[in-house]
Amino acid sequence: MGKKKSAHGYELELRRMIKSRTGADCEVWLYPQVRATAANMVLLDKMQEELAGADTLVSLVTGSTGQSKNEVSPLLPHYDKLQRTLLMQLEALGLNYSTTPSKVKEDARRGVDESDPLVQFYRQVND
Repeated sequence: MGKKKSAHGYELELRRMIKSRTGADCEVWLYPQVRATAANMVLLDKMQEELAGADTLVSLVTGSTGQSKNEVSPLLPHYDKLQRTLLMQLEALGLNYSTTPSKVKEDARRGVDESDPLVQFYRQVND
């Protein structure tokens, strides 16, 4: 098995991916999101390793009244939640197809777009 990635390794990988997607270095204000995503990726790797090492994901157990029943690994719901969270984090970083290119390229520092009809309406109402 290959070397496990650290959170720092994932942070560097995510920053490279952001640069590849946007053509610019990762903005400083995205660092907390990158850090949280990297931490989630490390935890997801550990959970995948644990699940992969199990003999089976479903085991036969004896119930309280002596009946046999199948029990699914209690890690599976947590694994699913981590996977869903990762997908949302990647979308927030603009790193999947759920994010439109315009959202990735949009400059949040640009200020108010005076040609926006909603901005014009708001200005009229407040004047």
